Amino acid sequence: MSQPLIIDLHLDLAWDALFWNRDLTIPAHEVRRQEETAEVPQVADDIDTGICTVTFPEMRRGSVGIMLSTIMSRIQPRGRIMRDGMRTQEQAMAIGRGHLAYYQEMTRRGEIKPVRNLADLDEAVAAWENPTEQTPIYHILSMESADPIRDADDVEFWWDAGLRVVGPAHFGHNTYIHGTGTEGGLKPPAKDLFKAMREAGMILDITHMADQSVWEALDIWDGPMMASHCMCRSIVPGQRHLTDDMIRELTRRGGIIGLVFCQFFIDPDVDWEARPNRHEWVSKYDMRGLLPHIEKMADLAGGTLENIAIGTDMDGGFGAEVTPTDVDTIADLQGLAPVLEAAGYSHDEALGVLHGNALRLFRQAWGGL
Repeated sequence: MSQPLIIDLHLDLAWDALFWNRDLTIPAHEVRRQEETAEVPQVADDIDTGICTVTFPEMRRGSVGIMLSTIMSRIQPRGRIMRDGMRTQEQAMAIGRGHLAYYQEMTRRGEIKPVRNLADLDEAVAAWENPTEQTPIYHILSMESADPIRDADDVEFWWDAGLRVVGPAHFGHNTYIHGTGTEGGLKPPAKDLFKAMREAGMILDITHMADQSVWEALDIWDGPMMASHCMCRSIVPGQRHLTDDMIRELTRRGGIIGLVFCQFFIDPDVDWEARPNRHEWVSKYDMRGLLPHIEKMADLAGGTLENIAIGTDMDGGFGAEVTPTDVDTIADLQGLAPVLEAAGYSHDEALGVLHGNALRLFRQAWGGL
């Protein structure tokens, strides 16, 4: 019997390949061996890539057959920890086009295949009912930080390129919006951007938005939406997470929230904004550490798991050193359903979290396209 399909709402794979300099076509443990034996650092002496958890073979092994693959570049001064920020929007645009080119090349190779509409989505689901070693990972193109979009007129280019989900914010503040670590709302160009996104049929991702930005965005957005990789601020402190009111409003509008598979996001003793060095951290939680967040989200949604999905963000700046202790690579996500069922949730509820809730959102969002 084949494994159930898993959809991951947030994987920074082009960034992982081009910034971390990783070959994602080989098993994760082979990537680890390459990095452990490298004569020179992957990026710089004082930048640590983390322990690789995600490659295409690992995704196939775990039936993670559909993903949201990100275009990820932003305006932000290069800091002590991360050095992937750009000084100008033109630079961010160029990085974004490079990420797009990477996905296009992986498509030509047969590793992945784009999902642009309902027919593609149905094809992906059917393919992963009985996958083979050659079955591609189907990907829905998303964007984390809207800086690669030049302006509202540029939305058409990105839609034609396959972009279907846009998270306008990331770390800092950018061309359009205030994000993680800042206070403020939407900037003047955001309104036209949102209008163009809505007219095209894109889905809005509120992840990384500063609090004021969330509420200002919700005031003008009437389309499909998600929080691709967020947790509960009432459990783990820090602006990076969603408040109870945000969760209530998102779920009221039919949105979904992707669970992040990182100790710093699930441990209530950690303030994410004052988190320790990941290699000095002693991990305490396996996937059962997700349960308090799941229970809280379900309670805020009226007692249902229908708004909960998976958005691991694995290898998005952290690796296996801080994933749940029972997750070595992304293939181990198959262990989540047994955790949910052991906690008293039904098999159908577990499948909803693994893939069903995300499929429902995409089908509703694209039904009129």
